[in-house]
Amino acid sequence: MRDRKIIKDACAFRLLADETRMKMIYLLRAKEMTVSQIAGELRLTPQTIYHHIKKLCEAGMVEVSREERIEHVVESYYRATAGYFHFVNGACANECGGMEWIQEILKGLGNLGFEFDMSEKKASSILELAEDLKRRREDPNIVGRIYDMDDIDPSIGLDLAEFAMMMNMNAREFAKYLETQRSLRERLLSGRAKKSSP
Repeated sequence: MRDRKIIKDACAFRLLADETRMKMIYLLRAKEMTVSQIAGELRLTPQTIYHHIKKLCEAGMVEVSREERIEHVVESYYRATAGYFHFVNGACANECGGMEWIQEILKGLGNLGFEFDMSEKKASSILELAEDLKRRREDPNIVGRIYDMDDIDPSIGLDLAEFAMMMNMNAREFAKYLETQRSLRERLLSGRAKKSSP
């Protein structure tokens, strides 16, 4: 199973608004299960579970992990396709983390009053540093455990993951993290447009 999967389909995101499908994803992240096993765990009929499984498979969030023949019946075992799902939409959905993503970031900074005059080469170097920081913040083990916490407000998930990530680093790793942040800041500042004097 992959640790993280990017989902770009808005319909897939809406599927998880249903509490039963959300519970099924949690179960199938932990272990592979048959429709009957899921039905027993959630106290629902196998027909209801099969209906939901079909939708989750079509959305790419659940897959058949193996099939087992028991006498004349073939049982399918299902699992989640990732430890956690990252939903994106809009311009970033086309190339999440890629050049289009960094262009959207720079556009947003421009809307905040930080104007840039930047070559594609410089934008590419900013992208490389930003993706390095993102990878460090998105430790799949930590993020997966945070999503499993029922008593934590999901809105603080990313902040909690970053705090845990910093505490989990040794001194050398943390120094490298800070150096990457400093380099990113310097490259952003070097790309700011010079304001012409009146």
